[in-house]
Amino acid sequence: MIELEGIKKAYNMGNVEVSALRGVDMRVDAGEFVAIMGPSGSGKSTLLNMIGLLDVPTSGNIDIDGVEVSSLNENDRSDFRLKKIGFVFQFFRLFMELNALENVAFPMMMDGRKYERAASLLELVGIGNRLSHKPNELSGGQQQRVAIARALANEPAILLADEPTANLDTISAHQIVDLLRELNKKGQTIVMVTHEPELGEKADRIIRIKDGKVV
Repeated sequence: MIELEGIKKAYNMGNVEVSALRGVDMRVDAGEFVAIMGPSGSGKSTLLNMIGLLDVPTSGNIDIDGVEVSSLNENDRSDFRLKKIGFVFQFFRLFMELNALENVAFPMMMDGRKYERAASLLELVGIGNRLSHKPNELSGGQQQRVAIARALANEPAILLADEPTANLDTISAHQIVDLLRELNKKGQTIVMVTHEPELGEKADRIIRIKDGKVV
């Protein structure tokens, strides 16, 4: 499903080049739930951005679902990302003026049955009784459930979660990762970045990264 070979990423910070990734090799099979863990500044989020095609490597190859994506142009990357990858972010990134149903339906703009599917996804993540509630009327855990439902809108092959529990209390954090675990049991491939050992251990496998390298 996902294969990275020799991925390096360097950023120019003024006159200084900073290496965020230093030759990462990594593989995730279809149907796996993988946690990426490491200290702050280790390259976790940069690595997830590479998999999610939000950034491009300085060198190396990325193959996702049989496509060499690191060589795609910007338009093709955007199209591939829309069709194949769902994102769950740390800060939810919901539209505050839209209710839960509308937030989930938003990525399915051209789908005539988008509201029906959005309602079924909100039911799937356990908040089918909150369709008309706006984000400021929901708890942090409920907002993240809406964000997960939205990430599933276009039936992505891969679900990427970047610190999805960082802004939640302990109980809500475990509930969100348990929800991801349940989605994974239904066949969803998931890659999650987390700094919480107890949450990382709920994944099938932990990939540890330090100083831009898998250790």
